[in-house]
Amino acid sequence: MLKKLVNEAFCTLRIETTGPLLVKSGEQSISGPDMAPVLTYRNGRREVFIPGSSLNGVFRSHIEKIICSLQSGVVCYPFEVGDERQAGQEGRLRDYRNSCGGTFNEYGKRSERHRQFLEERTDLVYKASCPACRLFGSTGFIGRIAISDAYLVRDEIDAYLAEDEFTERRDGVGIDRLTGGASHGAKFELKVVGTGVVFETAIHLRNFEIWQLGMLFVVLEDLQDELIHIGSGRSRGLGRVRATLSEEPVGGRPGGFVTSTLRDSQEPVDQLRGLGRWLNDKSYGTWPDDYLPLKPPVERIERGIRTMRSFGSGNEEQFNAMRQAAMTQFIQRVKNWPKEFAQLPEPVVKR
Repeated sequence: MLKKLVNEAFCTLRIETTGPLLVKSGEQSISGPDMAPVLTYRNGRREVFIPGSSLNGVFRSHIEKIICSLQSGVVCYPFEVGDERQAGQEGRLRDYRNSCGGTFNEYGKRSERHRQFLEERTDLVYKASCPACRLFGSTGFIGRIAISDAYLVRDEIDAYLAEDEFTERRDGVGIDRLTGGASHGAKFELKVVGTGVVFETAIHLRNFEIWQLGMLFVVLEDLQDELIHIGSGRSRGLGRVRATLSEEPVGGRPGGFVTSTLRDSQEPVDQLRGLGRWLNDKSYGTWPDDYLPLKPPVERIERGIRTMRSFGSGNEEQFNAMRQAAMTQFIQRVKNWPKEFAQLPEPVVKR
């Protein structure tokens, strides 16, 4: 599927901490706080940042819960579970499919013919994947979405001089279960990112279906409403953030939420087409009615080989209508997800 490019979507997300944030570093230290934020070397100094892999994991976990709440047995449990001692087996089997990646791995192990079939028929691998794996990927194939590391915005860098000015130290203590007081020797120290620090990350979708846009909009809306927490210590009140779409242009690309197709792709001015409409043959487990009407049409911008449309300042009404329609389609697709999609056929023997 990635050998051709039919559509794309771009946006820059501003993430502001509304409480202390801790995305823990894996480095061990002899002295200093027991838990400290992950750092990177950028702009000539060490800076706090949020890894794109952390954002990807949080977004995926959140959307998996939503899909499972909408319709049981549609989304997969992303980890292979072979140990029956693991807790929650009964509930997992009731609410989740088996891991898509694990299913593909087991299928490929049956014979060399099965393994080659998986490599040749990526359309059927995509079709057999659950909604979350179609967007975020699995061990069977790469996902549609790429989320970059979230770095401090330029204004934040100019306002502060040192890494310590972005962070603060907090003390924690273990509670004695008998006395209800502080447990002797159980004190620990946290170094966290303070409130009001702003990060930016770039999100890029390739060959998206409309309901996948709706899936992303669900996450962005919940981030805007501070319903998604990031990092460690969420049960202690850490990780509260608020996210908004940036209206600032990036290079020659306009701000806001931007969709694009290749020039001369013949996409109607009053439609936003998803992958299924471009293919128009139900391959890859897509739907030919995979499009949204745009009323009124959104102005097109030519840049290089792409034709872009920006849903930003000046056309908020169209953006809100498009966002709501995409989320509605996401809900409808999940609730009516065909069970037969999950079945991989046996390889055809060539004579």
